[in-house]
Amino acid sequence: MAGNDDQIAYWNGPTGEKWAKYQSEMDRNLADATAGLLKLAASQPGERVLDVGCGYGRWCHLIQSNFWEAGLATPPLVDGFDAFQANVDYCERQNSYRRVWQQSMPSTLDNRWDTVLACEVIEHVEQEKVESVVRILEKAANQRIIFTTPNWPYFRSGADTMVGYNRHEAHLSYVPRSFFRKRGYTLLGAGFGNPSHLPSRVVGKLFSRWASTLDSLPRFLPSFAQSLVAYKDLN
Repeated sequence: MAGNDDQIAYWNGPTGEKWAKYQSEMDRNLADATAGLLKLAASQPGERVLDVGCGYGRWCHLIQSNFWEAGLATPPLVDGFDAFQANVDYCERQNSYRRVWQQSMPSTLDNRWDTVLACEVIEHVEQEKVESVVRILEKAANQRIIFTTPNWPYFRSGADTMVGYNRHEAHLSYVPRSFFRKRGYTLLGAGFGNPSHLPSRVVGKLFSRWASTLDSLPRFLPSFAQSLVAYKDLN
């Protein structure tokens, strides 16, 4: 099997250009799943949430402005960390997190939170370190842990962002559904159209005129999804 460098070079070429169009669709599909993720991430008033790989603070803002969708009277307290210092600086200026800091995985976390939310994070970890990072995050969660990740091998290099070039944007690993199932996670899909899944491509072509009706299918059949949502209750 090719190493990470070979995989990244492969996906930065013509093949990567072919799949690049799926990024905006994945972002849209995760946005469509926001209400459901908020309900998973914020279940009780006063709970503490850790936003892993917090980026620009999107999930903190969503939790604080949409917590009522989860039936809460007040928003949870949200901490966050990111490997890219410029993202941390940006979040600090927004003053949304209770606490935000720079940290790369795998490394020890010095606290525990009721819910650990790791949206579009695990694919940025080197393949051989994935299991170690998952163990660290599971130990940091008192009640629930949530991952989202691309549902197919989607390798890429770092990228320019609004706060500068971020090498941590590189996708270095693929975490399959079987990995999460073996660890006892419940799986949901977000967005129809797994580009590496033949049945998904066939169904998409056959029912292209009714594409919007396919959006709910991955919730029950995650193999058809572009993005995977995996969560586990720990108590």
